[in-house]
Amino acid sequence: MKSIYDQTFTDYEIILVNDGSKDNSLSICRAYEEKDARVKVIDKENGGAGSARNAGIEAARGDYLAFPDVDDWFEATMYEELYALAATGDYDVVFSGANYYKQGKNDELSYSRTVTCPAVSYTTKEDCRKNVMTFFPTSTIFDVPWNKLYRRSVATENGVRFSDTRRCQDAMFNIDFYNFISSAASVDKAYYNYIENTSDTTNRKFPKNYIDINLAYFGKLIDILSSWDMYHGDIKRHFDTSFVLAIYETMGMFENPVWGLDKEGQRKYVRDILNRNEMQQRLTGADIREDALPEYKILVDRDEKAFFKSYRKEKLRERLRQNKLLLRIYHILKPSH
Repeated sequence: MKSIYDQTFTDYEIILVNDGSKDNSLSICRAYEEKDARVKVIDKENGGAGSARNAGIEAARGDYLAFPDVDDWFEATMYEELYALAATGDYDVVFSGANYYKQGKNDELSYSRTVTCPAVSYTTKEDCRKNVMTFFPTSTIFDVPWNKLYRRSVATENGVRFSDTRRCQDAMFNIDFYNFISSAASVDKAYYNYIENTSDTTNRKFPKNYIDINLAYFGKLIDILSSWDMYHGDIKRHFDTSFVLAIYETMGMFENPVWGLDKEGQRKYVRDILNRNEMQQRLTGADIREDALPEYKILVDRDEKAFFKSYRKEKLRERLRQNKLLLRIYHILKPSH
């Protein structure tokens, strides 16, 4: 809210959705609503981030939608610059780059990287599909919602909404939205500051059905690319390889402590993924980069033993890397005599 109130652009409405919180969030939202006529509060039962954002879309009346994350901040001129760009070219979506910060265990922040793209302008559906989607989701600024302004009518007239899945909501919303746009533009500046939570708890939030979410995500993405006649060549190779690596990474979650799987449960989790018909069908005729061929072979061969052998070997390598790093630190810090 501070970042919003610090904006040089002020012609906006703020929709605060209290998604069934049990703390003091609703009273904080109501306090903003009482002192600012631009603020509207929606109080609803808990339904997750997708449900909350959809409630905001239904209530919104502005020309454009924005979905900033609550734990980030953005530069004071962000919405002025983005809206000026959107209005100048009457674009369906405009976006900026982002600065990334890592958050440690004690909430300390450290700068990580900046991601931007060149200032681009596409004014036909064909150009949007040829250019914008080519980058999606190879860049971490194309498949997220928080650095963009979306034309509200595109979402409302075409029924574009967030899914209720616990992962990939943002990416699937963008896939749907991009399917209906006829224009897009960007600024070559990083206005948004995104906090990456690097704590162990983040990794534990993945649901056990993450394989279903991945299959739905890549299924939607590949189906749309195919309908655009773009699922071939380098684009096909990129997304086929991304699919293989995503499935392989999903199998590697079998040790998630939140799930509490015993040894047999862990093996069954991996075995069930390897035997998923939908996954195997996606791999038929796949064009895979050479660096992902070992993972691809394990998947198509349904080789459970090879997976666990490779997984243990990689964990051993990681421990060795960490031990070497600790040893180096020890020698650097060891007092001389």
